[in-house]
Amino acid sequence: MLNTVFIMLLLPAAGLCARYNSHLVKGWSNSDCVRPWQQPLMSKPTLRIPSRAIECHPEEHDCPTGRNAVCQYSLRSQKYVCCEDKKDADIPTCPKFYETLLLPCGNSVDSQCPRGYRCLGSLGDDSVKLCCKPNRTLEYREPEHTFRENRIVPRLLPVAPAYELIATFSDEQISMGQLFDADILDKLADPPVMSAGVELQDEKLYTIILADATSKAVTWLVANIAAFDGQLEIHRRTKSAVSYQPPDSTDRPVGMHTMILALYEQNDTWTQKDLARIAMDDFNFTEWLEEYAHVLPAQALAATFYGYSTKKDDRKRI
Repeated sequence: MLNTVFIMLLLPAAGLCARYNSHLVKGWSNSDCVRPWQQPLMSKPTLRIPSRAIECHPEEHDCPTGRNAVCQYSLRSQKYVCCEDKKDADIPTCPKFYETLLLPCGNSVDSQCPRGYRCLGSLGDDSVKLCCKPNRTLEYREPEHTFRENRIVPRLLPVAPAYELIATFSDEQISMGQLFDADILDKLADPPVMSAGVELQDEKLYTIILADATSKAVTWLVANIAAFDGQLEIHRRTKSAVSYQPPDSTDRPVGMHTMILALYEQNDTWTQKDLARIAMDDFNFTEWLEEYAHVLPAQALAATFYGYSTKKDDRKRI
């Protein structure tokens, strides 16, 4: 009986590929895993047999250890296989104050969900429908929730920061996600004044990086910054690895640019050789942090994000 119920729950998801054109569901039918943010756990290849999806039994819990490994029925191969979350998977969640049941419901029909759940568009991607249960008592940790809600994590930044970085441009303290229209870009002409929201350690060194996630370019990088009385000591004599580059209305591509400003507490001192090797164009936070893991931790101590537009924001007002 358990096997029958399990199959019935997963079958509605099969129609999603034809119904939605989402980055999460593209190529879904080509995978052994029903959930598009997962991938099959593969066996080790041998001289005789190539690598293939590990088979399992839903009642035995016999899948190897993995990232949220689960035994599920493969609609492609018609058998049970072990699946795990993809590395840095952008796992969908229900809207705020809804419990998330990671059960796709393809056509927004509530009857496809267990009793008490509704079929709703997921947070950040309305084309992916999940079974969601209202719960006003849920608590959300900041700044992680805001970074995930705006799909900065894990799509652009692999891990949410521990604290929000307070940044002030031209005497205006910005909020996370704030957009600067093309006609007020002069407010971003100078580097921001920053506060980490936590007292810094004087014996540590810090790195500040500002990256344009849209053009994949580093627009400001200051390394080996000392702290004094718990505050960053950035002054005119502090040498920048990349001088601050203010946004301009002629920047490409045309439209909105997402900027990520992050502060890292260093594990070690940056060498000039390492700084010179950083790819300032085609920049990727995840690859950068993996390459220089000996200098920086994966999690930023504090970060924020904002945007600017190279043209007037003509979206309809709500």
